[in-house]
Amino acid sequence: MTTRSTELATENSINLLIIHQSEEEAERILSLLRNYQIAVRPTRCTEEEELAGILERKPIDMVLCQQLQTDLPCQTVVDHLKRMGLDLPVVALIENFDPDLIQEAIENGAGSFCTPLLPEHMKHVIQKEMKALRERRNNAFLSVELKNTERRCNLLLDSSKQAIAYIHDGMHVYSNQSYQELFKYHDFEELEVTPFLNMIAKDDIARAKQTLRDINKNILPKSDLEFKMVTSGGEKFDGLINVSKATINGEKCVQFIINIPSVDPEVEKELFEIKNKDLLTKFYNRSYFHEVLSKALDEASNKPGDSIIMIGIDDADKHEKELGIGNLDLFIVSVAEFLENKLGKDVTYCRYADTSFVLRIKTSIEKAEQVAEKLKNLFTDQIFNAGSTSVNCSASISVTQLTPQSESVSEVIKTLTDNLNEIMENGGNQIKVFDPAEEEKQARAASKAWIDRITDGLEQDKFVLHYQPIVNIDGDEKEHYEVLIRLRAEDDQLIYPQQFIPVATKYGFITEIDHWVISKSLQSIKNATNPVMLFVKLSHHTLTDPSFPSWLASQLKSSGVSGDKLAFEVRESELVTYASQMKPIIKSIKATHCLIVVEKFGSGLNSFSILKHFPADMLKIDSSFMQDLGSNPENEAKVKDIVDKAHNQGKQVICEFIEDATTMSIMWKMSVNFVQGNFIAEPSDQMAQVE
Repeated sequence: MTTRSTELATENSINLLIIHQSEEEAERILSLLRNYQIAVRPTRCTEEEELAGILERKPIDMVLCQQLQTDLPCQTVVDHLKRMGLDLPVVALIENFDPDLIQEAIENGAGSFCTPLLPEHMKHVIQKEMKALRERRNNAFLSVELKNTERRCNLLLDSSKQAIAYIHDGMHVYSNQSYQELFKYHDFEELEVTPFLNMIAKDDIARAKQTLRDINKNILPKSDLEFKMVTSGGEKFDGLINVSKATINGEKCVQFIINIPSVDPEVEKELFEIKNKDLLTKFYNRSYFHEVLSKALDEASNKPGDSIIMIGIDDADKHEKELGIGNLDLFIVSVAEFLENKLGKDVTYCRYADTSFVLRIKTSIEKAEQVAEKLKNLFTDQIFNAGSTSVNCSASISVTQLTPQSESVSEVIKTLTDNLNEIMENGGNQIKVFDPAEEEKQARAASKAWIDRITDGLEQDKFVLHYQPIVNIDGDEKEHYEVLIRLRAEDDQLIYPQQFIPVATKYGFITEIDHWVISKSLQSIKNATNPVMLFVKLSHHTLTDPSFPSWLASQLKSSGVSGDKLAFEVRESELVTYASQMKPIIKSIKATHCLIVVEKFGSGLNSFSILKHFPADMLKIDSSFMQDLGSNPENEAKVKDIVDKAHNQGKQVICEFIEDATTMSIMWKMSVNFVQGNFIAEPSDQMAQVE
């Protein structure tokens, strides 16, 4: 099997080489990208001597190159990439959209350009370049796969027992050994100058000429062709020719497979029926219908295609119990005849399960919905035969359309099945339409539902706090917990923050939620029976709000809780991005004696440089370094380096996502101050410290 020689780190992360004289500005650019949910694994380079080594050792995906610097010019980077045969996008970082700067960037070999002054544009440029890179890499992979497939196909053709030839403009361009033996030619060189019509007996020449003319017009026969054929020695035999499109050496042609009829066509038809059709209804079975649906998906790859309708008989279990197996079969036959009678022969029918059918209709989804509505009403009016009795029933129907966005047969069937099950659970005798074109509208409706749910949660106090212990390895009388927010749904189930926080952030609820969490945390501290410190995550919206420090001071005063019992967690990337706005606010927070914890620490190029500007008390190491720590020497070395540097600067370190005993053992050896994770204790609605 061929594997891709160069893979992206993951589908959503970028191995980024950034060439910039200023480490601080490079860090700010990386933070901007992370805030747009673009995951980057950065490497910074400023000298040509380093460049070749980095490109050889590391799997780089993209280069961001500062335009106005001479240490490592864009042209030099492009020359190195060409010399090493690397296909990487080079994006020039320019100060502004000055025409001269843009022209210079393009002349130096940059494929695109952007400026950090317009972060939205920078985001789109990087995403566009990464999409193009993924497509190029995928095309290269597919090209190799195609060559390997063609090689395997050629081997199969050469060794096949079937007589196979490729025909172009009526002439042979390839034939395998079996074909040559069938027509009694010594080798392909003889056939190469022999028209295909020479293989046809005189009586069938006219019909064969017409077939070849049709093929030249791209009209292929829908079924196998029967011809009287003749060998080089004049011996005649009956041949059955299967015709299909093919290519050879990049040229279009047709493939002829010559079979000697040995089975009666009626027998072949009967065998097809047995293999591909439901014996009861004579509709296609599920296996064959999947093939039909796969071809229909291919036809819908560029524009909306056929509509698909799934029909389920309501209360099927009840009908089976009342009718028994034999009469149920007769009932199903009656339903199949009813469908075919109402919809005609242009529909492709499938009995998909015992009491469900799938239909392929060559029409738009709007018309398919109308068909479904009529069928639903006709079902309730129809009396179906079931042997010695009769049945009146209703049907549930789900409808969709094949579009370029339809991913696979299994996804289409899953959508139809999920919708059918849903309406059956709600009483049946309904229609549900899934229109892929309506997905965006549904997403907007979903956002509105979340907005209503968040608003209700704030107004009706439906948010709840959970607490996960953060354990001091050296022991401490004070208990430590990270505060985690949940939202109680209508059915009393808990909704996790990853579901509602993005919507809350997008629509401006996040600061209100932050305030709610702080207020409830202060109450929890006040009501605790033991000394407690709580860790609270804060959004950058709150930490850039000038009114927040005074609000916090008033909350601390009214609750009677001292600030040193509250620690606020802020992401490293957000500290970099919003440095100027956050700096005075964090200084004011520190004046209340609350602690500052930098989380996701270590994700930047030089994370410790940020500590020169912010008075952080603790560092929470980026969880990506904690994955497979016991079997990943690189991550273990990175964590140890952070811990040692932090301790040298008088900072305490928290490591989260401790999921096994091996990782816990490593934490002891590294003298980490605090640990947190499900191996130690899972979050709970009660504060319960680990013994």
